[in-house]
Amino acid sequence: MMIRTMKSLALATVVWLAAVPAAHADLASKAAQETAEFVLKKFGKKVLTEGTQSFAEKISASVLRHGDDVISAVRRVGPSALSLADEAGEHAPKILRLLSKHGDDAAVWVARRPGAMKLLATYGDEAAEVLVRHKGLAEPVLEKLGAPAVNALGAIGPRGGRRLAMMAEAGELSAIGHTPELMQVITRHGDGAMDFIWRNKGALAVGTTLTTFLAQPKAFIDGTNQLASTVGETAVKPLVQETGRAISSLVWALVALVVGVPAAGIYFAVKNPKLAGNLAKGLLAMRENGRR
Repeated sequence: MMIRTMKSLALATVVWLAAVPAAHADLASKAAQETAEFVLKKFGKKVLTEGTQSFAEKISASVLRHGDDVISAVRRVGPSALSLADEAGEHAPKILRLLSKHGDDAAVWVARRPGAMKLLATYGDEAAEVLVRHKGLAEPVLEKLGAPAVNALGAIGPRGGRRLAMMAEAGELSAIGHTPELMQVITRHGDGAMDFIWRNKGALAVGTTLTTFLAQPKAFIDGTNQLASTVGETAVKPLVQETGRAISSLVWALVALVVGVPAAGIYFAVKNPKLAGNLAKGLLAMRENGRR
């Protein structure tokens, strides 16, 4: 009795498993037929080179190969979604998701561009998203800057994307240096960071200034710290030090002349009493500083 029951359960399981694909195929076939009719109404007869029944069969077959995203992709862009999916090969699921989400933009800026497809294969869906967002601009940026630029472009809007592309093309990012670190700053702080880098690209090309900025980017971006003062200190301080040393050398040379030649000292004091007094005060101050 138990053996007979087990056989019956096994038979029922086999029948159920056989029925599942058939049921899915029926649903796919029904969805494909509805989609074919929808496409005909949306795009007109000019997009179909065959009857709706034949087109529906192609949709159904593509669903079985690539999944349910075929339906939404075809509804967005029409029959071309099927050929684009087949051309994408192993990346067909990614292309179908993009077509479903972005429609013709995904077709124009990713699916039909070999370079963009290569970037999709290398960096994944995130690269595809920025390729669509920054139409025509993202591709050369990603080719030049690689993975760090994917996240950076994903964090900024159209104007920021244009500026980043212009800086990359003009070699300004290379002139600044530390490009991966700059991309991380843009990724974290978005358009504010991109705007700051764009406005201060000349100053940031100074190594010490860039180091200071990268250490505390948010303080500069929100205005807490001023880059101008940093640049001033970097440029002026060495100049002041050198000037001070030059003046000191000149003073000591004059002192040597006055002290070494008494007549010259007397003549100098008579002709320039005020200057001689100031020189004496300066010497006393310098001696006091030396003792400290």
